[in-house]
Amino acid sequence: MKSFKDIFNTDFSVVNSAHARVNLIGEHTDYTGGYVLPSLLNFKTTIQISKNENKKYQVYSEHFNEQINFTDFIKSKNNKWVDYVKGSLFVFYDENKNIPNTHLNIYISSTIPIGRGISSSSALCVAVLKSLNSFFNTEYTEKHIAILAQKVERNYIGVSGGIMDQMVSSIGIHRKAFFLDCLSLKFELIDLPDNWVFCLVDSAVQRNLRDSAYNERYNQLKKAEEYLGTEYLGSIKPGQFDQNKIKDELILKRARHVITENARVLEAKGYILNKDIKSFGKLMNESHQSYSKDFEASTEDVDLIVERSNTSGAEGARLTGGGFGGFTVSLIHKNNYYEWKTNMSKYYDNKNIFEV
Repeated sequence: MKSFKDIFNTDFSVVNSAHARVNLIGEHTDYTGGYVLPSLLNFKTTIQISKNENKKYQVYSEHFNEQINFTDFIKSKNNKWVDYVKGSLFVFYDENKNIPNTHLNIYISSTIPIGRGISSSSALCVAVLKSLNSFFNTEYTEKHIAILAQKVERNYIGVSGGIMDQMVSSIGIHRKAFFLDCLSLKFELIDLPDNWVFCLVDSAVQRNLRDSAYNERYNQLKKAEEYLGTEYLGSIKPGQFDQNKIKDELILKRARHVITENARVLEAKGYILNKDIKSFGKLMNESHQSYSKDFEASTEDVDLIVERSNTSGAEGARLTGGGFGGFTVSLIHKNNYYEWKTNMSKYYDNKNIFEV
């Protein structure tokens, strides 16, 4: 394993980290002005920075064992990992036009699995921006860093996502649920239940937000908002949902998922606060069915993991993240954990099963 000094022949002056996340419930509700309930994972990305005296940016990724040097922030034609760093620099300097364009050495190390729907890209952007915030003493709040990180992904990278990933990565605390109103950006940190564990299973189905149907779903939901005459689907309660206004059956299914999912997130928050964890698990199952059937964001392999998890002793299970592969998350009572993991290990490698 190489170190910062091995690569750049100097010591770093700033270091910051940001964690990956698992969304316990609330998929594609963030950019539709609704609610989400994610939590942090132990996986994290760490950024080390120092000033570069050679009038260029030098960025090294430990994961890719690759160093890329550049002098401008023009995005790569082939969507390379370094674009998230370039985008973060571009957004930061655009926000701080009084700060001189200072060349830097940037070292990236990470334990986050890439392309699995637990927000490795947002963690990278947040970690870079936190490091720039420290390096230049700009004193941004964690919330503002999340807003800047979203700008990187939406305006620079071109992924039509919401702000959930950036907010929880920047502000979240491990072993707490992060309830977020994505319209007002008001949030609450809620203790997770002591006697229950959330476990992830890696479906090993690689996903890529740019190549998947994520942006297509985004556009379908915007179309649903046009049909319903609302700026945000998140403002419509299930009892107010006039399905007759949507003439396109596909758009109707997409809207139904988001409107019912928003209601589930609010219920889920109440169940955690009231320690009614079995009811929370039931909502997870309902959420997956909606995500799989109405939103069509699951796969046969993922549906099978969810089914096996529940028959192995989980109280609830669902696909988590943007969809089209990645991880499932399951809720298991600690007394049932050994039996659940033993059963799941018959089907999946132990290295792909772990606790949140």
